[in-house]
Amino acid sequence: MTDLEKLPSALFAAPEEDVAEYQIDEALDLRPDLTEIGIEEVDKGVCEDTYENRQILRRAHLNWDPVYSTNGVPTGLIKARSKQTTVERRLLSLAEKKPLMVDPNDKNSDFLTGLDLIAEEASDYLVPPWVIGATRLYIKEQEAGGPKSEKRKPLAAPHRCNAIKDDGIRCMLWSSGRPHDDGLCRIHLRKNKHKTSDDIERARAKLTQAAPYAVDMLENLMENAESEPVKLKAATEILDRAGIRGGLEIDTTVQIDARPAAQVIAERLERLAQGAIQTAARLAEAGLHVNNGPEEIQDAVIVSEENNGEDKIEDDGTN
Repeated sequence: MTDLEKLPSALFAAPEEDVAEYQIDEALDLRPDLTEIGIEEVDKGVCEDTYENRQILRRAHLNWDPVYSTNGVPTGLIKARSKQTTVERRLLSLAEKKPLMVDPNDKNSDFLTGLDLIAEEASDYLVPPWVIGATRLYIKEQEAGGPKSEKRKPLAAPHRCNAIKDDGIRCMLWSSGRPHDDGLCRIHLRKNKHKTSDDIERARAKLTQAAPYAVDMLENLMENAESEPVKLKAATEILDRAGIRGGLEIDTTVQIDARPAAQVIAERLERLAQGAIQTAARLAEAGLHVNNGPEEIQDAVIVSEENNGEDKIEDDGTN
């Protein structure tokens, strides 16, 4: 036996590949329990990234983050964020933007505007470029004494969005300041436009949720009501909603009155003849003579005149 054969075989075994596992830095106690809203969890607060799961999270007003493995590869999982975690993140973001606030101690304070915003050093990395550009144009117009044309409306200075979120903290996005934007950012402005349709959809959702309870009430009335008309009405309502209705008598008989064309023409001619006789009788009573046809011409001679080239009829005087 050689010296190599005396060494343990484990030294010559192929190294096992490292299995990448998902990595979550958030504490277990801070993750929401997704089983309470009907989501199957892979780990607490972690589920598969599917359309159905995202839809349930939206309805529960929860946000989520993608989960990556230890080697930085997406795992196809998402980690839900509770409202408390979202508020904490917003507070951290709000603390970063304190240099932009008029009152740093007030979380709902307005942002700096005009020259104060341009002069602030933190504006270079905390304020969107379009806000800086719009503010410069606003200052330039104010220094020039207003718009160049009377027909053009004056520019407005961007400011903090006026919308208050569910956590009581004012939105930290910027509004253009134009009057028709109502002091809202682009996100809340779009939500405000669709508010009516959202209310209608919310009402439809409530009706759908209340439908099973309404059916239970009808069933209870049908079984336990003391009044016979109430029982009958409840039963008919249930049958009607189920698409079962009483028979309806429908008469499909078609009556066709077809007459020969000759008969119709004969009836019309008879009506015309009767009308002519009645008209002639009324004229006769009035002393008027009715000429039913052209008068006969007797012993007429056609004479041709060369003067005017017309033919004339001359009577020989016998009539």
